[in-house]
Amino acid sequence: MTISISQEPMTSVGGFIPEADQWVQLRDPLTDYSADEALLLCEEVEDYWVAWIPSYGEARVRREQLLKAID
Repeated sequence: MTISISQEPMTSVGGFIPEADQWVQLRDPLTDYSADEALLLCEEVEDYWVAWIPSYGEARVRREQLLKAID
């Protein structure tokens, strides 16, 4: 699967609102061996998301770590 990436951080400005079950690009992979994309599972608290990251597993990520993926 190929995902085109926009380098804009995810924000509600401009009409983009992150949602559960959405694939996003990570600004920086969590480890040298984990993927640089994540599946958002749910918003834990404001500005923090629980996400599943290939080759890593479940993680808590800050909203500013996420870049929106363009279909």
